[in-house]
Amino acid sequence: MASVFDLHVHTNQGSPDSALTPEEMVAEAERLGLTGIMVTEHVGWARPEFEQFARDQNLVLVNTLEMYTPLGHIITLGLDRYVTGYNGDIETIRTLRREVDRVGGVMILAHPFRHLLETRGNYTQNILFERWEEVPNTPEVAATHPIFDLLDEIEVVNGGNLEDENRFAQSVAEALGFQGTGGSDAHSVNGLGKGVTVFPGDIRNQVDLLEALRSGEFFPVEGFHLGNPVDYGNGSGNGLRVLPRKG
Repeated sequence: MASVFDLHVHTNQGSPDSALTPEEMVAEAERLGLTGIMVTEHVGWARPEFEQFARDQNLVLVNTLEMYTPLGHIITLGLDRYVTGYNGDIETIRTLRREVDRVGGVMILAHPFRHLLETRGNYTQNILFERWEEVPNTPEVAATHPIFDLLDEIEVVNGGNLEDENRFAQSVAEALGFQGTGGSDAHSVNGLGKGVTVFPGDIRNQVDLLEALRSGEFFPVEGFHLGNPVDYGNGSGNGLRVLPRKG
């Protein structure tokens, strides 16, 4: 049986900008028929409290961080705390990579091209390409940014992104040989499950999720929350596969 995970959700237990309570998150996830959620807190949800809450639920909850870095937000699976600051350059990301490797974790760059395509004078609001003269004119050019050599995956379906931003990310993922992940980036029940990642196997815990992400056997999906899930990825079978929703 396939496992359907929202790989990008924030609660009020570890993200100051979120209004979503853990109880609301679980109730909405169960209503939608999700298998599990990767809880990607900005400042962290203390592990003992998280594990106590997760044990009492009927879906899989995995505790992660969406870290602020000088080159964007990076979802790190395997770390409990920040190991780098917000300032610096690519060397900061290399330091983070070493720490994630040390614990056997995974790094996913969240919403990599948010605001890239918006016209705002001489600068964009995108962190990877801040000046308009630096904005890549093709996905292949964007894929040459050095940060992509230090990642395991990039997010190509983000519920808070514009369609064009997600589609560009999808094309960059294809150029890099990544599958691309999906997550809602939900900060309330609104939109939870808008982006999800589908794995062919049965994922029961964090170890299973880590192995599944490393395997590359998954694909991102958009629209799961509306009951009209469509494959958004570059995986085998390429093209849009309409998937049945649980429940």
